[in-house]
Amino acid sequence: MHLVIVSPYPPAITGIGQYGYHISKTLADSRAFSHITLLTGQATNGGAFDAPAGVRVERVWRPNRADAGARVIARLRQLQPEVVWFNLGATVFGHSAPANISGLLGPAVTRRLDIPSVLTMHEMPELADLRLLRAPGGPLRSLAARWVTWALTRADIVCVTLRHYMEWLVAHRPGTRAIHIPIGMYDTPQTLAEPATPSLLFFTSVAPFKGLELLLEAHRRLRDRIPNLELTIAGAEHPRFRGYLAHVQEQHRCLAGVRWLGHVPEAGVRDIFRRCQVVVLPYTAATGSSSVLYQALMWGRSVVAASLPELRSAVHEAGLRAEFFSSGNVADLARAVERLLHSPDLRAQQVRWNCQAIGRLGLDETCRAYLRAFDQAIQVHRAQRRIGIPQDISTESIR
Repeated sequence: MHLVIVSPYPPAITGIGQYGYHISKTLADSRAFSHITLLTGQATNGGAFDAPAGVRVERVWRPNRADAGARVIARLRQLQPEVVWFNLGATVFGHSAPANISGLLGPAVTRRLDIPSVLTMHEMPELADLRLLRAPGGPLRSLAARWVTWALTRADIVCVTLRHYMEWLVAHRPGTRAIHIPIGMYDTPQTLAEPATPSLLFFTSVAPFKGLELLLEAHRRLRDRIPNLELTIAGAEHPRFRGYLAHVQEQHRCLAGVRWLGHVPEAGVRDIFRRCQVVVLPYTAATGSSSVLYQALMWGRSVVAASLPELRSAVHEAGLRAEFFSSGNVADLARAVERLLHSPDLRAQQVRWNCQAIGRLGLDETCRAYLRAFDQAIQVHRAQRRIGIPQDISTESIR
């Protein structure tokens, strides 16, 4: 059986791309498919990248090109897979509106081709604060958000990473076959030894709504009381905000104790968590769940997070613990960070609790959930073939 995956992919590190990488590897390890072909965009940074065994990567579209969707569909016509998995967000085809419009039509066109399809919808634009996200389109952006939801929910099975999103789809998009699959962990939980120096990590695709400037101001205030405090800023800039990261870095070039890493290759992700005590999610707006949250828990790090509905849902739905602060409030952010930095016992309690809570959210269980979703999509088309779902799936750690 042939599975095609349409997803952003390394070497560029994005939350959705990392997710696609780890899930595709685990699906290959499951041996449920004879072939897995991953269709993705051409790499714009990060150098070469070797795909895991069992996954053939084809870079079929160029970011920001209006023919992105047409190229995907043309390749699907040629491959004629038994099932296709779209792993998408609203801007995975670049910052160009025509490119994203063409790409996001993929599930609808695939349905017309009679190819069973499953979509993972990482964002719910209709529920997001589009103004704070600086979404383009002015007065038409709410209409565009509704269109994105319509286009993506044309898939046979729609998977969402927050239960709140599934409940919303059931209520507002009758007929949508929605399944909740949490982001989960990418590796076996491991509590890495903490560094001796008080240290923070900010790791994401950098954009104005990610709260970096808020965190830098909190860091400046905290350095008055914690002189050896270190802050690591990791991640490339968001494709919609070219030049923003360089601008912020120039503005804060004299701020002591800040390390700017920029793009981090997949092999270096574990190390940046090892070098921090606390992971900070200071976002002023969010589009969905957070893969960084789960990575922090996976490596045994306590978390400070903005009190946004999406982040609170991600924490509470999984029975996790985090230190929340009022989004946009620099004094409250500094207070939350300082509370964890000054209390090793509180950090350890949060880490122990979260390690126990996320034990059921490993890659093997995520993989089984997707295999069940693929099987349901095939049944929608009344196809005779079925997917064998193994009880034991190899999830060899990637270092």
